[in-house]
Amino acid sequence: MKSPVTKIDSHHHFWSLDRNDYHWMPPSGGSAGPLREDYLPDRLAPFLHANNVVGTVLVQAAQTTEETMFLLGLASSTEYVLGVTGWVHLDSEAAMDELCRLEALGPLVAIRPMLHDIADARWITKGVVGDNLAALAAHGQRFEILSYAEHLAACFATLEAIPNLPVVIDHLSKPRYLAEADVEWRHWMSRFAERPNTFCKLSGIVTEIGPGWTIADVEPVARFVIESFGPDRVMFGSDWPVCRQVAEYDAVVELADELISRICPDHASDIWFDSAARFYGLDDLDDLDPNRNDVAQP
Repeated sequence: MKSPVTKIDSHHHFWSLDRNDYHWMPPSGGSAGPLREDYLPDRLAPFLHANNVVGTVLVQAAQTTEETMFLLGLASSTEYVLGVTGWVHLDSEAAMDELCRLEALGPLVAIRPMLHDIADARWITKGVVGDNLAALAAHGQRFEILSYAEHLAACFATLEAIPNLPVVIDHLSKPRYLAEADVEWRHWMSRFAERPNTFCKLSGIVTEIGPGWTIADVEPVARFVIESFGPDRVMFGSDWPVCRQVAEYDAVVELADELISRICPDHASDIWFDSAARFYGLDDLDDLDPNRNDVAQP
């Protein structure tokens, strides 16, 4: 039965294998798993309909501006894609020119470097990166953090100096889901939660834990994040099709629904819809859900 709650999926991907710019793609063969397939809009649409997801944010999966151009092209021809999180060379003096060229092509709503794939865990502290992040803020753009716990201290050090830059942490910054192993993660997530302009995505959970995950594995971490940031700064993301390594789209939605019902049932609309809409400044919200006509900008 389709859930009656109107939803935005704030985090999913599309890719086409013949683009050949996905550095993480497993090689072909019997062990390639579900990732080595084409994932394009028609393939996701039935899952969105079945779960009352009325709009999405499409997130980059390659460290190339060409892939961002590809995603913006898909967004322009896919009604349910409300925005694209893309990639630019943030360590280049030409980053803002690159950004403006991409913005002219479609609904670019945020920029994401793949921090957890950069060898230097303190890359974000480079002067040119910080300057470009400050320029993003002045330009009215947003920033996404794709990280592990070891990246959070450097991220916080850089972003503390740019308080007006809206930031969202993807996949809860990939904790280990073991209390004794997540002390550093909890510390820095708490610090980020004190920053009013930082949000967090309830996404990427099952992939990080792996097969055999249970609600008992997930709930303490999800509760910590939701209680630290508040439901009005936490948003749902499926991380489809990456999630397919462990669970299908419907199961990811069911997990989020169970977590919300246990932790903050009176604020379900925040996590399912309002937080993403406010953070990304999404347009035409009345068309998506006429009961939500007062969503403010961050």
